[in-house]
Amino acid sequence: MANPFKKVEDFEEEINDFLKRNKTFISNQGKRISDYFEMSCYNYIVKFYQNEGFKLEVKNLIAKKFKYKLSPSGYPENFSFFEIRLINIVEGQDKEVCFEIHHNLTVQSGYQHDIYLTPDISVINKDTIVVDKDHYLVENSTKKFCYVENINLQTFCEVKNFNPFPELLFNFVGLYNELKKEVLENNSQREFPHHLAPSLMISGKGNVHSERIKKSLESRYKINLLYDLFDHGLRSFSKYNSKYLKQVASLNPKMFELVTLDEIINEEDLPF
Repeated sequence: MANPFKKVEDFEEEINDFLKRNKTFISNQGKRISDYFEMSCYNYIVKFYQNEGFKLEVKNLIAKKFKYKLSPSGYPENFSFFEIRLINIVEGQDKEVCFEIHHNLTVQSGYQHDIYLTPDISVINKDTIVVDKDHYLVENSTKKFCYVENINLQTFCEVKNFNPFPELLFNFVGLYNELKKEVLENNSQREFPHHLAPSLMISGKGNVHSERIKKSLESRYKINLLYDLFDHGLRSFSKYNSKYLKQVASLNPKMFELVTLDEIINEEDLPF
């Protein structure tokens, strides 16, 4: 079995290249190799939407630096994220559907609205983070609780710096069921635009057994189980190969008036 771990220097070069091309640079660099892998996977997700024709805009730079949110702790407003936009025609008028790509954002369960989970990467409707100072999880304190209602979650990804093994793969299906039950229960094709289907992004290579599990689970559910992203991450999310990844239609997308961005991030600005 190949070693799933990669040199920190390789990740740092890749991530700094991504942010440099987007006219910013990294802040809050992780010390663990898993942090670097998670930042790299975040960049892959951004690249996927760029390949799908979305306009990209970096939001909430901290002192002109892109600050990744590498743990569930901390308030979202203290970290950076990407906003993505796509033109859609509504009743004969051009509108934009807008989403945000966040790191470690707390999301409401799809079954019970007073319990929460924190996926590694989430794509949500624009401007839908709830700030609640009276929430039961922060009562009798000066803190606030920040989360996204399940109805505003479009998709999510989990990132694991491991070789794939059965329990890891089946645990992801449980998380998918808890967060996106409406996708499991409804097989109809919803309206444009589409998102990357909920995905488990794994650094290491699979063996014969884990490959068989992958094939079985991907045939049952609208998910992507992505192995060997250390060696094949850039290739898996290339413009050519992105089209082979499973997608899910938008759920309750929000429409906005067209906005002219000062600077659009184009294909040549991305490092992949």
